[in-house]
Amino acid sequence: MSPDKLLKSGKVAKRFFAVQMAVGFAEVITGLFTLSVALIADGVQSFADAGVSFIVWTGLRISRRKPDHKYPFGYHRFETMSSIVAAGFMGGLAVVLLYKSYQELLNPTPIINAEISMIVASASLTVSALLLVYKRRAAKRYKSAALKTDAANSIKDVLASSTVLLGIALSFSLGITQTDAIAGIVIAFFVFAMIRPILRESSLVLLDAFDDHEIVGEIEQTAKQTRGIKQVQKVRMRKAGSYLIGDMRVVIDADLTVRDACRITKEVEKSIKREFTDILDIKVIIEPDEPIGNYH
Repeated sequence: MSPDKLLKSGKVAKRFFAVQMAVGFAEVITGLFTLSVALIADGVQSFADAGVSFIVWTGLRISRRKPDHKYPFGYHRFETMSSIVAAGFMGGLAVVLLYKSYQELLNPTPIINAEISMIVASASLTVSALLLVYKRRAAKRYKSAALKTDAANSIKDVLASSTVLLGIALSFSLGITQTDAIAGIVIAFFVFAMIRPILRESSLVLLDAFDDHEIVGEIEQTAKQTRGIKQVQKVRMRKAGSYLIGDMRVVIDADLTVRDACRITKEVEKSIKREFTDILDIKVIIEPDEPIGNYH
């Protein structure tokens, strides 16, 4: 992902923050007015979603910084770190929502003006659905792990808003007060369900895990097409935010001069970066086609 795409990704996250804050205010104020714990829970969740978008936005801004003496390999992994922080933030929220909803389940409060609550919940559901579509497209376009986390969070938003609407509707139509609290509990479990894959994927990135054998194979084929390369022995890749960084060992003619060997490595690096725009850096290590022990 180019610096320009990082900048655009940050702007996208910034827009999400503003929209989700507006939705949160509308839901919390309406929930307090109508005594709907599920709507308040969904509103608080919208504030948390705004917090997630803010964390993502901050991580993307930091990841655009150029390498320095403290971070010689760049700040790209701050994008991944922002995903982990956002997931932790979501987990804390889920615990609070679960506790408050459980208390409401034990001591239910009837909803006042349920029609207003349903209108606001319907509007929230519509906004969440639109944001989900927009976020997924943005994450795919910019290939951003942080935006992908934000998009995954929006899947939970759609499910949560649907649950809130259903809970309020059942409470209004059937007179079962507890359905509002049950909706709040379901929202909390939605949040827990979304955290696990986010933490897993982000942790694997920080641990340098990489299992995309298809890309590795394509990199090998690209290297083999370079004149002077006799064999590709090994390719190692790891993720750095939305980028890929790695190294590879290639076999060349042992009789080549240092100048020719350097020319070949530069050509390999250039062709790979041209073919794979997500590769930020790849180092080519050369090996002679004769065992080193044979030299005198």
